[in-house]
Amino acid sequence: MTNYGDSMKSTTVSVAEGKKGFSRLIQDALDKKVEVVVTRRGKPVAVIVPYEEYQSFKKVGGYRRILEAREAFLKAGVSATEVYEESRRELEGIK
Repeated sequence: MTNYGDSMKSTTVSVAEGKKGFSRLIQDALDKKVEVVVTRRGKPVAVIVPYEEYQSFKKVGGYRRILEAREAFLKAGVSATEVYEESRRELEGIK
């Protein structure tokens, strides 16, 4: 197992191995905070992680997209106030 960050560890299994021990893999993900990388022909195809970790990944991804959008608005010379006002007009159906 390889350490990825504070407490998340990783292990790798093939699809065939995963089929045999799926319940155990899920339990390991939950109890031991292990991410399980599932491979097919030696290439990663999926990851089993605890649901809380998945939610955390989604939040980080969302935050990253917000920062990217912010950067695009700054480059285009659009202010936060303009974005807010336009969003408000659209939500209220005002043109």
